[in-house]
Amino acid sequence: MAKNTKVIQPENIATTIAAQLAKQTGPAVTQYELACLVYQCLQNKKSTTAATKKQLEEVLKLLQQFHLIRPIEPFAETRGFQLFGYERSTAIELACCLDPFAYVSHLSAMEHYGLTDRFSQLVYLTRPKASEWAALAKAKMNRDLGQQTENFLKLGYPKLIRPTFKKLSGITVHLLERSNQGAFRTTAHSSLRVATIGRVFLDMLREPALCGGLQHVVDMYTNHAKKYLPFVVDELNTHGAPIDKVRAGYLLSEVCKLDHPAFADWEKFAQRGGSRKLDPEAEFEPFYSERWKLSINLPSLLNNENTFE
Repeated sequence: MAKNTKVIQPENIATTIAAQLAKQTGPAVTQYELACLVYQCLQNKKSTTAATKKQLEEVLKLLQQFHLIRPIEPFAETRGFQLFGYERSTAIELACCLDPFAYVSHLSAMEHYGLTDRFSQLVYLTRPKASEWAALAKAKMNRDLGQQTENFLKLGYPKLIRPTFKKLSGITVHLLERSNQGAFRTTAHSSLRVATIGRVFLDMLREPALCGGLQHVVDMYTNHAKKYLPFVVDELNTHGAPIDKVRAGYLLSEVCKLDHPAFADWEKFAQRGGSRKLDPEAEFEPFYSERWKLSINLPSLLNNENTFE
């Protein structure tokens, strides 16, 4: 004869989860995170895949009826819910909740730090490529669930899935995928993850088109590089490729008129070549920096440069 097992009612689970959601620091949660909360309430109860799916659906329905959560549309892309009380959250704040491995970058990060007065209609986010994202997701699930991960998935609970949203709160989201996460910091008492100031200056060199264009980048270096020079140098020394150091060396020493012991080391990477351009996306120009052996393909900087023979 089967033993009687006390069934936890969906209303009780929803009440327990509501108390936990009230402690959230971000404006949204993923379907996976809610599933984890439901699973933890039922962890010691025997269940089947069919019962699990039904119970999760009932709890999510109740939380929506209580107006504690609402799906962020299109749900098939976001896989997330906005929390009650966060109706005025920005697209950036929502995005950092929906993708735990994404961070604000490029022109959006420049705006965050007050480097630029341009207010883009796009939100720039950087995240790992698909394979690295999947590995990070697996590791996170193992941290969240421990030895229960296998049982969680076996019962049919939704796993952590990479969202594919293109718009949030009416704002277009430009998702950039890179081979590594880069450097970012988490903002206190917030869901925001933002590229470090040093990484922002490095991204300006690598992808000026995503940072307002090279002329805007030069203006930002001229206006702000002195203030952040130690952070810029540290980032270039740690993560900069040789061409990054040459471009940074030229802008910092010859345009910004700054000096640093690292410049002498960076200068060793200077060499002639058709790909050695200040703006990586513009055409090669026959004007170059003698010290940095770099084609200066920006009109506003050509006055004091030499010409290739």
